[in-house]
Amino acid sequence: MTVKEVIALAAENLGRDDLAALADGGEAAEEDGDEEIGSLLRCYNLVENEVALDYFPLRKTETLAADGDFIAYADFGRRPVHVEKALVGGRLARFSAYPDGIRLTDGGDRAEITYSYAPSKKSIADDCECSAFVSARCLSYGVAGEFCLTSGETGRAATWQRRYYDALRAFGLLKKTLRVRSRRWE
Repeated sequence: MTVKEVIALAAENLGRDDLAALADGGEAAEEDGDEEIGSLLRCYNLVENEVALDYFPLRKTETLAADGDFIAYADFGRRPVHVEKALVGGRLARFSAYPDGIRLTDGGDRAEITYSYAPSKKSIADDCECSAFVSARCLSYGVAGEFCLTSGETGRAATWQRRYYDALRAFGLLKKTLRVRSRRWE
């Protein structure tokens, strides 16, 4: 699924066939500088970031060279959000996270790092990174809600946001909040 498909579907959801036709034009619409298409694209990027950072993390594993025992975040192929594990020589290694990279406690010159990352900023012709787990319909609800919110239509925005979160719940990505009952001491 492409960004163009999600944006066109969101425009159709909003009853804006003119925007849907413009979005189907692809990069030409983006180059024309149409402000509403640009706004839909910004809304798409916000929704994709929300899905990837809050509900379904995008994971990647890379083998990186350590400078001494330090691996800078700049060496990673993607923009890391959370480093999950490090393997040195096939064994789990301890590490400490710092603002500019990670320091391997167990040493080693190469480490296999598994981390979650933030999706890159998309243009209208790019592919969705969350397409394997979330449908275009679900993403279009989120885009429609964000677009209504930025347009000042808070009533419609609430309706689309509710549909978006219901769709996420249907995919099993939105979990119920867990409550721990208070203890009573007698």
